[in-house]
Amino acid sequence: MKINKTKLHLAIYLVVIIFLGFSFSRIFLMPSEKNAPSTTPLYTTMMNDPDGRPQSLKQFQDKTIVLNFWATWCEPCREEMPELSKVYAENKSKNLVVVGIAIDEEKAVKSYLKQTKVAYPIFVDEDKGVILSKNLGNNEGILPYTVIIDSDGNIQKTILGRVNKDQLDAIIKPLLQPSKSP
Repeated sequence: MKINKTKLHLAIYLVVIIFLGFSFSRIFLMPSEKNAPSTTPLYTTMMNDPDGRPQSLKQFQDKTIVLNFWATWCEPCREEMPELSKVYAENKSKNLVVVGIAIDEEKAVKSYLKQTKVAYPIFVDEDKGVILSKNLGNNEGILPYTVIIDSDGNIQKTILGRVNKDQLDAIIKPLLQPSKSP
């Protein structure tokens, strides 16, 4: 049986085009569940406070969270801390918490916090902090890194680099508004 070469080439091209089209749609058009940041690791993590006492981060579940990854050696991290303290002070009665996770040594953080007053909870763990930061979308490994999480546990915004109070206020204001009844 003789097959027409033109028809064979056409069939092969058609199969290749269909395959490439399917591959393109799987890679670029469909959301990747595997790569989407999830807050699940946050609520299952235990970290030490600056005094070395282990704490569960699950305590912040059901709150709006401004989660800030920082280090004592990071100048922009230190610059934004007073503004993060103001955001926390102004909104803690509205079910918001600012949480600082120091990707640093416990001794350095404890010493730094003696000199610098911070109004919000701080936790310390170099290794777990890096892993948690990555799990929450920090693929660049940049500090500071801030993640805004709504009270339902959904990531609303991630910010690489220094944040300021006005920027945070604009993001969290709609998250703190009372839900409207039907």
